[in-house]
Parts: sequence; C-alpha cells; structure tokens
Amino acid sequence: MKTKAAYLFFYTLLVSNITYCVAQNSSGFHHFWLVQVWPYGYCLEVRCARNVSRFVIHGLWPVTLNEKTLPGTNKSQPEILESLKNDESLWDNLMYFWLSLSTWDKDKLQNFWIYQWKIHGSAQQQVVPPYYFRRAVQLTRYTDLLNTLNSAGIHANGSSYPKVEFRKAIKTKTGHNPSLNCVFEGGHFQLKEVFICVDADATNFIPCQRKKINGESCRDTIMFPTRTK
Repeated sequence: MKTKAAYLFFYTLLVSNITYCVAQNSSGFHHFWLVQVWPYGYCLEVRCARNVSRFVIHGLWPVTLNEKTLPGTNKSQPEILESLKNDESLWDNLMYFWLSLSTWDKDKLQNFWIYQWKIHGSAQQQVVPPYYFRRAVQLTRYTDLLNTLNSAGIHANGSSYPKVEFRKAIKTKTGHNPSLNCVFEGGHFQLKEVFICVDADATNFIPCQRKKINGESCRDTIMFPTRTK
C-alpha cells in the first residue's frame, strides 16, 4: 500500500513539473521575429519623413512559443550606443538598414535603436546588444527582400500579386513561410511588413507557428505599393 502511495506521489509530482515546464516554455522567450517594413505600405498609415525604396528593419523582437511578443525591461543602457559607435561597420549598416522612417534627426534615430532594445530586445538574455544589432543587420542583408521578390517577378510598381507568390519567393531564401502584414488602402491590401521567424540565438531561420501565419492581415491578393508622392 505504501509503495502504491509513493508511486502516486511521484507520478503527481512528475506531471506537475512537466505542466509547469510547458507553461514556462509557452510564456517565456522562445525565438525572435525579424520584422522588416516596406516603407510605401507602412507610410500609408504613419506620417513618414523619409522616402526609402528598400525594406528596412523595424525590429528583432523576442516572442514566446505561442508567438506573443515579450515586454522588455525598459531599462536605459547608455553604453549600448557607445559600443555601436565603436564598431564602424555595424554603425554604417544600422544607418542604412535600421532607419526610423519618421525622422532625419540622427539623435532621434539613435534613440530609436535604444528604444527597440529597451522595449523588445531586452526581453531575453540569450544575446547581448552588439550581437543583437549585428545579427538583425546580417539576417536582413541575407534575406535581401526587395531583390528576392524582384527575382520572382514581384515588383514594387503598384501591381498586385497572389499572396502565395510572396510567400514562395521569401521561402526560397529562408526555407520557411513568412507572415505578411498589410494596410488596407484604396480598396487594396498593400504590403506593409514581413515577419520572419529566427531561432533563439538569432542564427537560423525557423518555421513560424501556424497561428502567426494564419493571423496575418494580408488577404489572398497583395499590392506591392510604390512611391505615391
């Protein structure tokens, strides 16, 4: 009888631990979203100061297994900016690939990077700031979304294309389907953002959970907008 009671006790303890670990894994940091913005879609919703004809980084956001964004620590780390400035190549790449579309002011642009770290990047302890920014740039350069889409016959000239063609083109580069966000304007769903899932080390592309793909705001046909003014 004692043996049976002991078995039940340890079985219950094991199940409880497994349940706890699953809960922790589903609510804690699991992977990143690499979020890239297409300015001519994004700026249909937001007042922009810049006209840029390339995809730019919105952020590298830590998310849970269930594709929920995690809040950062919101702590200021002034040494981050200094470390970025000390890496001339990284600094130049950030100035090109990770722009704030809302301003030309360099101080505000630098604050935008720090802001992205404070509210997003700092939600995980897997990678440190210089590596975090470097990997965001490297992954963006590799995906080269505009040329990747152009090579598949998808051009930013105001034409519309099947969503499956956007996915197929990007998948040839990353190995996995992206999640696509659109803005509805002028009777069309126009491309605004591309979300690509990246592992916890910010090293490899991984498949996004189905709920992320199914929850995208684009419909079956997507306009690839061009500059309107």
